[in-house]
Amino acid sequence: MEKKIIKMLRKKDPKGLDYTIDIYSKRVYFLVDKIIGLYGKEEVEECVSDVFISIWNDIEDYDESRGKFSTFIFMKTKYKALDYKRKLDNKDINIVSIEDSYSDKVTTEEIILDKEISQEIINIINRFKEPDKTYFFLRYFMQYRIDEIAQKYETTRSSVENRLYRCRLKIKEVFEGGKIYEG
Repeated sequence: MEKKIIKMLRKKDPKGLDYTIDIYSKRVYFLVDKIIGLYGKEEVEECVSDVFISIWNDIEDYDESRGKFSTFIFMKTKYKALDYKRKLDNKDINIVSIEDSYSDKVTTEEIILDKEISQEIINIINRFKEPDKTYFFLRYFMQYRIDEIAQKYETTRSSVENRLYRCRLKIKEVFEGGKIYEG
């Protein structure tokens, strides 16, 4: 079925997009909501729509030899949601005034620092090699269970656990030791 959908999308058949939305919309919505849900339902729904438009427009970029179609969709989702988050974060920073930060318990400096740390973690994750990046993404962004990841990629649970552990160590090293992780 997946190959048929891809073929339909490449021929710009709207039914292909309908099938894609039917099959993946719940998981796409879930992921987008995890990343930008704090900004409101409207932003989440707009981002989800943009994800499917992006899949429609960029289907020629999908290469079957590099991974599954679902991975292509979820990576598009992740990057589109992170783009939205950056735009929304910048919008929020411009709106928050210095006076407002004194009235709240959290200062503007703390908000900015938290956002910088989050962005640094995302930058580190993006430099992970495969399959570490995919495992990390599925486990911590998509909330997959370790057993599901192991089954999906035909590997052992301990292999997935070890890779995730090493990824977490790399992130920890960067923040505790000030090291620069280069992949």
